[in-house]
Amino acid sequence: MATPSVAASPLGVEEARRRLPELLERAAGGEQFVIQRHKKPMAALMPLGGQSPTDPLQRQRQIQSLMSLQGSGRNTWDPNQRHPATPDPRAPAISAQPSDHFRPNQLVQGSRIALDGSALVAFLADAKGTGTYLQPLMQGIAQGTWQGVISSVSLARVMEGPLAQGDELLAQRYATAFTNPQQWLQLPADGTLVVAAARLQRQEPQLDEIRAIELATAIAAEATVLITDHPALAQTGQHPVLSARRI
Repeated sequence: MATPSVAASPLGVEEARRRLPELLERAAGGEQFVIQRHKKPMAALMPLGGQSPTDPLQRQRQIQSLMSLQGSGRNTWDPNQRHPATPDPRAPAISAQPSDHFRPNQLVQGSRIALDGSALVAFLADAKGTGTYLQPLMQGIAQGTWQGVISSVSLARVMEGPLAQGDELLAQRYATAFTNPQQWLQLPADGTLVVAAARLQRQEPQLDEIRAIELATAIAAEATVLITDHPALAQTGQHPVLSARRI
């Protein structure tokens, strides 16, 4: 039997017993869990062979696992944090033109679609129904029609909500979903990317460091479009951008 990954999520015996049907489904979708007694690891729950699923049924479970995240983080993020899930009301209004609307049939198979931290949080929190607007996009990524692009700062933004609430299981659920290489391309903020972000800041003064890294990530990954819920990024002229609320 394979040794569980260090990314396996720990949970107590009673919680594992209570949630066993759910955990079995999620393990079949590729997640791993370590069952502890008095904080001592006792057993592991993982896919057979310790690998991600390959057969159609298990693949469908993996798709459902990603799609089930919509609304899973309601009331998890503090709207007053430095990266708000909703646009700053003091920011200039951005008009929505019909051409801004997202039409899935406009994207060819294999296109890369970047989502920044604000868009991902809006989907997970289903802020004002944003999750519903993003459903076709996330469904396409889940099914492999397109590839999602996520930056390391986007992942950090996603993780800080459940971790602030002490919800380790939800945090691990997000980590598993958004680091799945079958669905997402994750780019680290290395030196090359940081330099590119700094250059973008000089061209786009409204961008702070985080937003500049998000934009540099989309450009470096050759993403067709960057989905954002942040007004500063929505104003950039460096790359095609769509608002998470205008899709």
